[in-house]
Amino acid sequence: MMKKQDPAPRKLPLLAALWLILAPVASQATELMVLHINDSHGHLWTEEGRGGFDALAFLVASIDREVTGRGGHLLFLHGGDVNTGVPESDLQQALPDLALLRLMGCDAMVLGNHEFDNPQALLRFQESFARFPFLSANFVDERGKNPFAPYWLFDLGDLRVAVLGLTTEETSRASPLHLDGGHFEDVIATARRHVADLKERADVVIALAHLGWDLPLRTGTGSEELAQASIDGLDLVIDGHSHTLFREARRIGDTFVAQAGWAGRHLGRFDLTVEEGEIVEARWRTIAVDPTTGRDAATTARLHYYQWQGSRKIGAVIGSTDKILDGEREKVRSEETNLSHMAADAMRERTGADVALLNGGGIRDSIAAGPVRLRDGLAVFPFGNDVVTLDLSGGELLRLLRFLASIPSGAGAFPHVSGLRCRIVDGAVTDVLVNEGPLEESGTYRLATIAYLAGGGDGYEIFLPWKERLVETGYKDIDAFVAYVGTHSPLDGAMGPLRLVRE
Repeated sequence: MMKKQDPAPRKLPLLAALWLILAPVASQATELMVLHINDSHGHLWTEEGRGGFDALAFLVASIDREVTGRGGHLLFLHGGDVNTGVPESDLQQALPDLALLRLMGCDAMVLGNHEFDNPQALLRFQESFARFPFLSANFVDERGKNPFAPYWLFDLGDLRVAVLGLTTEETSRASPLHLDGGHFEDVIATARRHVADLKERADVVIALAHLGWDLPLRTGTGSEELAQASIDGLDLVIDGHSHTLFREARRIGDTFVAQAGWAGRHLGRFDLTVEEGEIVEARWRTIAVDPTTGRDAATTARLHYYQWQGSRKIGAVIGSTDKILDGEREKVRSEETNLSHMAADAMRERTGADVALLNGGGIRDSIAAGPVRLRDGLAVFPFGNDVVTLDLSGGELLRLLRFLASIPSGAGAFPHVSGLRCRIVDGAVTDVLVNEGPLEESGTYRLATIAYLAGGGDGYEIFLPWKERLVETGYKDIDAFVAYVGTHSPLDGAMGPLRLVRE
């Protein structure tokens, strides 16, 4: 593990603790501490008095000195999704995040679903830049091979630790655009296969998993299901994906599961005592990443530089709005909002299409009343989705509308449209109007959407038979939004009539 910073000692605030005594502790036992964060999503800077990678660096370095000072071992792990979320990070391809994690001594990261928001060539570059392994045992390419390391073995002298990476199978459905023909195999079957081997080679086996705990509408394996599978030799599941802040670790059979929230606001800490290849004592707690406890000065200086780099362009004013534009997650995944209308209108206007479609999961933030900056737009549209067009017959458009009617409220796939209106009654689509005229099944209509959906993302497999007909516009969702805001400002923020009227 790389040498940590060496700040002055401070008392660490503890939020929760769990003591799990498994057996009497012998005098020759070995101490292992596992620190973990997950779903940092570019949140490098302190927000509302919480988090910040300089405060996190201070904590990690303090704990490292504490543990190694008494002869113990420490691993620092990331539970996935370092990418996508904060514009200052996104515009720099998450390299600031990875640079700081490297300096903190991060030992390994599991690939989260948002690591596949970018081409794999960039993902490989990120891994080489980070200098710690990106893991996923269940992601395989078209030949059935692992493009990234499935696991990593840490030889700590008197202790061997195996870390197995597991990524949610939902990624195959939710983010297929950059999989390059690869897919995600069954989590439990993959874990069984690898853990049986790793237990013969290591004293402690950890699943570093980006699976999620108690996610609604989940189609992939969750961390609870993984633990319930009772895989012999699987000691810990360190989880991510659902942004869940555990109050205490869950023990399911012989496996412990924990997750430490998101955005780097909490640091998970497992204190383990290992004797003769068995964990005889386990303690888990979360530590609030509180900047008032201490900040690492070198990291703070780097954060100032990264923020300056990212802010040079994104601070530009692109327009204004008289009302808040509502992009709250709970809203755009279950109902139409003024911002979802505007986002769909922007794509239709930029491309000259008859209709436009996007998903609620592609809208990631709200915009406050007042000046609208590029930063605001990038927070709403952090993925840089390419906008594509597709000519559909009226009959094909009607089929698409029937598919949209089947998408449940609360899903990231929840649809938002422009240029058309219809009623949805008990799942049936009626009274379809396209640009205020009745839909003609024999007619031809141009649809604008994002390449993510057109490639089958978020379950939109309906597009796959039409894939050869897609036309690249050269625009991204953020380009369309910037042009729309610039043309129509000041925006009144008024919410027009519903477009997909569900009865």
